[in-house]
Amino acid sequence: MSLRKVAVVTPGSFVIPSGRSSSVERVVEQIIPLAQEAMDVRIYGVVGKGLPVKDTIGGVPCYRLPAGASYYPSLLRRLQKWRPDIIEVHNRPLLAQRLKLHLPDIKIVLNLHSNTFISPPYISRQRFGSIARWMDGIVVNSRFLLEEITSTYPWLEEKMTINHLGVRLEHFTPPFSPAAKALKEGKLAHYGWSGRRIVMFAGRLIPDKGVHHLIAALPQLVERHPDILLLIVGSAAYGSDRETAYVRQLKQAARPYQNWVHFRPFVPYPAIADWYSLADVVVVPSAPREAFGLVNVEAMAAGVPVIAASAGGIPEIVENGVTGYLVKGDELQTGLVEQIDRLLNNEELRIRLGMAGREAVRQRFRWDHTAERWVQLMRTI
Repeated sequence: MSLRKVAVVTPGSFVIPSGRSSSVERVVEQIIPLAQEAMDVRIYGVVGKGLPVKDTIGGVPCYRLPAGASYYPSLLRRLQKWRPDIIEVHNRPLLAQRLKLHLPDIKIVLNLHSNTFISPPYISRQRFGSIARWMDGIVVNSRFLLEEITSTYPWLEEKMTINHLGVRLEHFTPPFSPAAKALKEGKLAHYGWSGRRIVMFAGRLIPDKGVHHLIAALPQLVERHPDILLLIVGSAAYGSDRETAYVRQLKQAARPYQNWVHFRPFVPYPAIADWYSLADVVVVPSAPREAFGLVNVEAMAAGVPVIAASAGGIPEIVENGVTGYLVKGDELQTGLVEQIDRLLNNEELRIRLGMAGREAVRQRFRWDHTAERWVQLMRTI
């Protein structure tokens, strides 16, 4: 029996694969090659400098099409020629609607990574509701996002599937052995940080990620732990290190504590794993709309305890008191201070939470798990 033909369509904003792409492209890059024995799959994205128009990603055919206004016509021609059974569109409901209008006999699945592109100003709630009726399935990465959508469109629940995201455990070295500790000390010495304890933030430097809460907590943290170093890894955008007004505000606020803060521009995956290996604690102070937050599972894979806002889909990943600590949004600044203080004062607790986090990833948050669920959905849609 022939395999089902599935076209996986990226938003057309970033090249795949690329260290400067968004998390959407990374999700596709990680999941789809794991499904190729069960599905006849092709990936569609945009052209990139130095990359061929036709390529493979992990053995899966990848077609790179012209960007901008030419993306959709080129995509449609390719799909009309191949005639897949299913088209999965990532994070672009308007693109999914156009494909359904032109290819009504093909099943269309919309994979949503956040609520950004189903809300104003990108799209009206009424229009998204109209588009959603056309979809043959909708995939979300957390129960939080499912409940956000069904609170407005309760009739959509029967079309929706939750598929939690993951990480490659082998990219992250656990810090629990003497050899790992020695390697960490060597890296800290290389950066001139010997004797410092690292509190790390990784992610985009935008208000929704909440870095300002962490910097506001610095005075109390420095008073309690003079050896602390706040390591902030990231930029405002995936594709550029250009400083925005918000980034300049962060650096201005941190200036009185420049001996305790280090800003590092965006580091692509999987190179970011080397930075997690330096951390004693990872902090994720995201706003309530955070749908999943890959940084949580990355930190857990690295065996580092997480202190995160009890926001969005994060409580589906971080188990309070087991793999890290959750802090209520209205208590964020004081809560961050108390929980960071608790962990920096107790190495045994950090190790216990870190080991539990790595085990949780092994059992629940590997890309293999995500791919298995994806294959099952594509078989039954």
